[in-house]
Amino acid sequence: MKLKVFFFLSSFLILFHSCKNEKNASENSNSKDISELTYIDIYHLLYDNNNGGFDAHGDLYGQEAISFLKIEKEANKCGDAMYLLNTTDKTIDLAVKASFNFPGNPTNEMVRAYTIKPADKISIGYSKLCYANKEYDIKKDIISAGYSR
Repeated sequence: MKLKVFFFLSSFLILFHSCKNEKNASENSNSKDISELTYIDIYHLLYDNNNGGFDAHGDLYGQEAISFLKIEKEANKCGDAMYLLNTTDKTIDLAVKASFNFPGNPTNEMVRAYTIKPADKISIGYSKLCYANKEYDIKKDIISAGYSR
């Protein structure tokens, strides 16, 4: 019985400590000026739960499937949550460019690649970034979309 209580208390303390560290890490990233944010910092601010696809460059997939993607928006506490819906019966590989202007920061765009299954809907981030009590517009463009092979 004592062993079970010990494991329960140990698990609780570890969980509590990790939540506290995560909160402090979040607060520390907000303590940086927007001009000091790195590419990775910006990625984590723009894409919750690593829903930012993978890093991409250029016109990877052509243009043949762009017309079968529909952008949907849902109101959020800061801008709109943005989603892509595949309206065809084929899987689509695509690249989405996020463009932004953070004063003093040389990073001004990010291109992310995704795969979206037929009739599926995926998150592509938000239309705004709220950081240090300011709002920054984030423009999203589908720059490439083709059928998976």
